[in-house]
This record gives sequence, C-alpha cells and structure tokens, in this order.
Amino acid sequence: MQLVKRFIPLCVLLFISASVHAQENYRAAYLTQQEIQRIKAVKELLYGIDKKSLRETIKEVESSKHPQFDLEMKEAMAGAYTDIVREMNVEGQKKKEWLYSMVCLNMAYLQFGGAQGKSGSTTELNRLIRQKLIAHLPVNALKQPGFVYSLE
Repeated sequence: MQLVKRFIPLCVLLFISASVHAQENYRAAYLTQQEIQRIKAVKELLYGIDKKSLRETIKEVESSKHPQFDLEMKEAMAGAYTDIVREMNVEGQKKKEWLYSMVCLNMAYLQFGGAQGKSGSTTELNRLIRQKLIAHLPVNALKQPGFVYSLE
C-alpha cells in the first residue's frame, strides 16, 4: 500500500509534465519550420525596431484569424521599411522607429480599405510607404478575404 501511495503522485507528476511538454510542442508545431524561419527573417530586418520577442511574434501570428496573411503583412512591412531606410539613408534610432510606426499606420490604412490601395490625398512619404507595401504584398492581397477589415 505504501508503494501505491508513492507511485500515484509520481504518475500524476509525470502526466502533468508530459501534458505541458505536449502543449509546448503543439504550439511550436502550429507554424511550419519554414514559416518560423520567415518570422525570424522579419525579426532580423526589424532588429532594434520591433520590440516584441520572437516568441511573442510567433504567438501573435499563430493566434491570428488569418495566420498566412498576418505573416505576409509582417514581411511586407519589414520589406517596405528596409527599402525606405536604404533608399533614403535613414539614420538614427528615433527616426527609424518613427518610420516603422508610419509603415504600420499605412498597413492599417490599407487593411481598413483606405483609398482601396490607391495613393489618396496624403503626404509623399505615405504614398511611398503604400507603394512599397503593395509591392511587397502578394498579388491581389488587397482584394483577398481576410485582408481588408470593415468597421461596419
């Protein structure tokens, strides 16, 4: 009887440990290794600008209604940002952070159907950012279900 009393808590502990481990593996397995590598590439492009950890970004993509679109948008934003930094020789942490915030704002603008992807009446920088975003997004992304959100 003593042996059984000692054995049951051990079994419970092993079950809990195995369950936690399985949940961690499930989360990691939700995205493919290729998709995780794509997220890592985005994080490298945004090093020092995007303050979220790799794990936070992976969880964010996994929990999205449309994980593939979310990943494509992150890639487009990172691509547009790095293009503009390189082309306009943007220097300084504050300027880079501001520029990335503008890229994020313009992606939101596109997602909410702003000017249906057209440049609209806005600043030259916003037009440039939108052109870069559209160039980095998959073809017809602006027309895909799940990309554009409606406030209605």
